[in-house]
Amino acid sequence: MNKNQRIAFWSTFIGFCITGTISIYFQGAFDDLSFVGSLILTGFYLAVGFFIHKYIKSNPDEVEKWFEK
Repeated sequence: MNKNQRIAFWSTFIGFCITGTISIYFQGAFDDLSFVGSLILTGFYLAVGFFIHKYIKSNPDEVEKWFEK
């Protein structure tokens, strides 16, 4: 992956993590979170990260369009 793809991946993944965490926080998901629940949540975030990585790596031309001025 080139520099633009890494920037696109990390900004998309971090944005997803922040917005996803905020949206489930207001629904009370962290009020009674157990260890197993946190593992499931972490696994879900990593799975989404995998698919974001797969999309960005398989579409380099699309990603380069995002960085054009």
